[in-house]
Amino acid sequence: MKKILSVLFVSVMCFGLFAEDIFSYVPLTGGVKTSKQINYEISSKFGNYFRTPSSKLVCKYDDFGKEIESVELSEIDEVKTKTISSYDENGNLKEQITYDIKDNLLWKVTTEYKDGLKADISEFDADGVLKSKTIFLYSDGKLIDETGYETEGALVWKTIYKYNEDGTQRAILQYNADGSLDEEQTFDYSEDGKISSIKYYDAFTASSSKKVFRYDGNGVLTEITTYDNADKVKNRLVIKHDSIGNVVKMSEYYIADKFGTTLNELISMTEFVYEY
Repeated sequence: MKKILSVLFVSVMCFGLFAEDIFSYVPLTGGVKTSKQINYEISSKFGNYFRTPSSKLVCKYDDFGKEIESVELSEIDEVKTKTISSYDENGNLKEQITYDIKDNLLWKVTTEYKDGLKADISEFDADGVLKSKTIFLYSDGKLIDETGYETEGALVWKTIYKYNEDGTQRAILQYNADGSLDEEQTFDYSEDGKISSIKYYDAFTASSSKKVFRYDGNGVLTEITTYDNADKVKNRLVIKHDSIGNVVKMSEYYIADKFGTTLNELISMTEFVYEY
């Protein structure tokens, strides 16, 4: 999804974007106090895989499970950025301020609410200059329109949300500033209400793909498999959980036809450590 604020939210939301925004589907549970994410680069030598830390994220949460601090670290634990989040009396995210290693202000994001719903998000640079604004519109309490504007107020992108009769997400349509379609996502669900697949259509390349969500016997998400335009498996994201149900490891594989067979090539890995 096109977001003007996407670079910021990678650190603010602590977990960032790794293959899938997995925590949209498997939210934290069990009273997590702190979390640490370690992203690894994968290399292959003499037929064996080796992993090397490439970046880290450490988050702190309040007693209500809301993230109050997010620190981005280098592979050798040097602080790169720190984001402080604050909330209003209703528990709504109000302000996020990001600093560099020397505690210099990098940017600030403020969120306004109306009737308990998020109305707009504004991003400011270190000098307090408005750099972007996102405005949200609702119908019957459901988000139907999300529009991003640049610093001078020109429209940059628009996202339209559609729903099924039962209130579940049916489609997300993302548009460019000129009104042309950028990407369309459509959602399917299993009988128990879990997401079973998301279909993607890229208007620029006129190509489609599909992500299939796989669960174990207890309904725990264990894999997201990506299929290409020809319905051929191209990618697997394998997910492991701890005893409480939080994600502790994600391994991403590229599916390649090589040497007369099909190979699962490990291309990235992320691990998570929690303090409860």
